[in-house]
Amino acid sequence: MKIKLKLLHELIASVPLELQEQFHRHQLNTSTHRLKIFCGVLIVARIVHVLIVFPYSSTKTLFDFFREKIHNPFYVISFVLLFYLTVTYFSKKDRSSVVWFLCHLFVIFNLVLSVSHMFYFGENIHLIFFWFIVLFTLIPNFSPKVFITLSILYFIAAVAAMKYKNPVITFGYGDPESLVIEYFFAIIIIKILLYSSEVKTFVNTFRINVLNENLQELSVTDELTKIDNRRSFLNYMDIVWKQCQRIKLPLSIMMIDVDYFKKYNNSLGHLEGDKTLIAIAQCLKNNIKRKTDIVARFGGEEFVCLLPFIEKDIVLGFAKSLIQSVENLNIPHPMSECSKYVTISAGISTIIPDDNNSQTELLEEADKALYMAKKSGKESGFVKFFSGGLMWKSNNDG
Repeated sequence: MKIKLKLLHELIASVPLELQEQFHRHQLNTSTHRLKIFCGVLIVARIVHVLIVFPYSSTKTLFDFFREKIHNPFYVISFVLLFYLTVTYFSKKDRSSVVWFLCHLFVIFNLVLSVSHMFYFGENIHLIFFWFIVLFTLIPNFSPKVFITLSILYFIAAVAAMKYKNPVITFGYGDPESLVIEYFFAIIIIKILLYSSEVKTFVNTFRINVLNENLQELSVTDELTKIDNRRSFLNYMDIVWKQCQRIKLPLSIMMIDVDYFKKYNNSLGHLEGDKTLIAIAQCLKNNIKRKTDIVARFGGEEFVCLLPFIEKDIVLGFAKSLIQSVENLNIPHPMSECSKYVTISAGISTIIPDDNNSQTELLEEADKALYMAKKSGKESGFVKFFSGGLMWKSNNDG
């Protein structure tokens, strides 16, 4: 049993369990797309045929021609399937099970019509078998199990029709039974090869897409704190800068630095320092409420916050709450000169972008404000931020 399973696994490529749902969706989408094209071609071909034949008919009206074709179940089901697949294409609801059922029903119905045609007319059964099995292989994207099951039933029916009608050879060599057997095995091998190739392509493409998404995420995410990194911040700042410039609204930047972080690392170690940076980053991120705002790690123990479309007074109030939130984490800092807990300093710069200023100038002004905040903090022993000369002291004096 294990040998058979191993042989089957090597012969027919298997889809990983975690990708089976996505691959089934891919199979369904491929099948419906091909069937819509196939049905459309059949309908257009029949209409063209009617338009060509009708002018030479003196006894039938155009209505008689269409009424005659409507009685043909092959074209009726083609119209119905094409209509339903078109409707489901624009539908927001998930109707995959119904669509799959219609795809299978369409193929089974046409195979039954083909077998009926073999028994009724009994001419060129091998040609009928060949064309139907080729269309059945290439159009619906069924799994090999479903395909082989239906193919075996169709093969048995074709052989039975040959025995019943005893058709005469009209081309080539050998007897019709041999040709049908050759078609049958050749088409099964082709189907298995096509399916295996499609599975491998789908799996490889999926994995490549996942890797690309991971790389994209890594390129814009700080590895340690899991918030946006400097590159992501600068890219977003460029977009927001142009928006603020166009609609003449202010743009504020807050440069943030952890106070006495080198002393913290020297006293407690770099692992504790990393944990503290992660905690501070999450605290800053949690305080960001608007979708237009962004907080990022700018480098080392320095963070940056971008706050577009709001007035400077609101930014100052937000900075106060941000500084206090970090201090309220109550992370002990044995070497701090301004508090018994880990604290941050912040520098704010606000501007309405125009052609006379630049993003670099805005960053430099915020960095200068941060420098003044840290310098004044060392002198006064308080946590604060600077923005245009304004200094705010935290309530916790350590």
